[in-house]
Amino acid sequence: MSRNGPVAGLGSRSPLSGGPTIDTEQLRQLLAACAQGNRRAFEALYRGSSARLHGVALRCVGRRELAEEVVQESFVRIWNNASRYDPNLAAPMTWMVNITRHLAIDLLRRRHEVPLDDAHLQALSDDGPTADEQLGRARDAAALNRCLDDLEGMQRQSILTAYFHGLSNADLARQLSAPLGSVKSWIRRGLERLRRCLES
Repeated sequence: MSRNGPVAGLGSRSPLSGGPTIDTEQLRQLLAACAQGNRRAFEALYRGSSARLHGVALRCVGRRELAEEVVQESFVRIWNNASRYDPNLAAPMTWMVNITRHLAIDLLRRRHEVPLDDAHLQALSDDGPTADEQLGRARDAAALNRCLDDLEGMQRQSILTAYFHGLSNADLARQLSAPLGSVKSWIRRGLERLRRCLES
């Protein structure tokens, strides 16, 4: 089996096409089947989770075509590492969201754009970081934490909740009991302030 497994066959499928809702137990079963090389299980996993992961990627990278690239890379990573998933450590969607966010930040770094939550993703990398990489990440984390502390309360809370928990704007509005327009404004203005702060 190729390293990419069945992922290549999904390239023409838009993650925005959606699919049936899959609950946590079903996701666990599908990941276990993927770990055994089950292609049908992988396709079901893709259909049931790609829209959610695309939303996470889009909020991180801000551009639809880049988000689609991140999602494809994420499913390659998910396929290749399904056997490493431990249900005792994280819910399956949390595990996949973390993979997606990590890859999105790697993409931003390669493009010399601002990584938003690198500090929370250091431990998720498959590759052992070198000492230089760890030092660079620590500096990024310190700068990010300083800039987050400068945000207004709702801007900071909205960004932290949306990015670190993979919530959509609508989900975030419900969780915060706030109008959707206000949530979008908090996130947009907060991200603008973060970028200015991190670039200064």
